[in-house]
Amino acid sequence: MGRVLQILLALVLAWTIGFWFFLRELAHAPKAPQGLKADAVVVFTGQGGSRVSAAMNLFGAGAGERLLISGVNADITREELARLWPGEPAGFECCVDLGWEAQTTVGNAREVRNWAITHDFDSLILVTSDYHMPRALLETRGELPEASIAAYRVDSGYLRPNGLPADQNAARQLAVEYSKFLAAVVKSWAPV
Repeated sequence: MGRVLQILLALVLAWTIGFWFFLRELAHAPKAPQGLKADAVVVFTGQGGSRVSAAMNLFGAGAGERLLISGVNADITREELARLWPGEPAGFECCVDLGWEAQTTVGNAREVRNWAITHDFDSLILVTSDYHMPRALLETRGELPEASIAAYRVDSGYLRPNGLPADQNAARQLAVEYSKFLAAVVKSWAPV
């Protein structure tokens, strides 16, 4: 029993140290660089509409030729999303694609891969929340290893400027995301 307890304590310690580094990296990552340009912009949907709004504004400013909103909830209509569009309606109609299939980050990455291949895009700007970006990049780069993928992080409000969680709910969300990121890293090491 003593050996099992030592292994469990070592795993908890390793997870805790890794979590600290994860939070530190999030706090020091560039948030939303200006002047990004790529073939296209893609956004992974999530809580609230801040990710989608940020992607629409970025795309509307000329950052890419098309925009993919990946992981759109089946209950959301194209018309509802069009109301968030900051520009002329024709811009939304011609160049914004909606992906309804993805329900997970892995699904988002596959949806992006299929869309990018269909449109022959080699460079993308990926928009998602700051805490979600490490896993989103890992999964998307795994699906499109030859593509250039730039990160556009949207502030989630989960981190204080010093890198500590903003509150107990933020700490819980960040811990869950870190655990999912670790699982994605382990999966990426597995032979295909």
